[in-house]
Amino acid sequence: MESSSEPLALIAGSSQMPSIVAREAQARGHRVTALAIRGITDEAVAEVADEVRWMEWGDVSAFLKVVGELSAAGIRQAVMAGKVEQKRIYDSGGGKGLRALLSALPIRHTDALIKTAANVLASHGIELLNCSDFLSDYLAPKGSLCERPPDEREEADIKHGWEIAKALGGLDIGQTVVVKERAVVALEAMEGTDDCIRRAGELAGPGTVVVKVAKPKQDLRFDLPVIGHGTIASMIAAGASALAIQSGSTVIFDGERIRADADAAKIAILAR
Repeated sequence: MESSSEPLALIAGSSQMPSIVAREAQARGHRVTALAIRGITDEAVAEVADEVRWMEWGDVSAFLKVVGELSAAGIRQAVMAGKVEQKRIYDSGGGKGLRALLSALPIRHTDALIKTAANVLASHGIELLNCSDFLSDYLAPKGSLCERPPDEREEADIKHGWEIAKALGGLDIGQTVVVKERAVVALEAMEGTDDCIRRAGELAGPGTVVVKVAKPKQDLRFDLPVIGHGTIASMIAAGASALAIQSGSTVIFDGERIRADADAAKIAILAR
């Protein structure tokens, strides 16, 4: 992406991703205004973004008001970075506006909420850019990412898990499947990747294989699959032996730490 002097709105969820995207956007000449959610967005984004507008989770009227103000100020581009846990749709503190919005959705999940937010931006003349455009240096390259490649058993589990994970993603449920000896042990739903991995360890013991992929029709504007040091920590705790991710579509944070921890634990990581 070429450098630009366009002001940019950053819809900021959790994790370090919003801060990373903000820095990359600024390096390309953007002035970044972050829309942050109290209790969800990492407060570190305030140290990076040029301006931060804080809102409460589920305050739909506040979101609409801020988007209107940004549009009136001439902002015509936005990017979403970070996630909001899907279990937040059951948060009683979400407010009447959120509950009314959720009740109108045919399927209640965070992707539907995010797409609704994207439609709100579009209605105000604000284009939602691909988050991946700001994360090119963090996308997984193809091949083995650690000292030890997957062995024959793990390769068989990866192949089986890949097919299941793609089917799961096609249903817009989750991105992660855990397999052991070609049997599906755990599927990711609302609990998230780390809890899914740990649950699989409790069910099947050591030797599980984790597969995390992009959805077949992945919207590159949001919800990219991400792994970080927490992923490897969960694998170590569960006794998982291998991880397969999708090259070019999976964001890797703390890459050096991930490789060091995986090598120390003899975990294989393959991007395919």
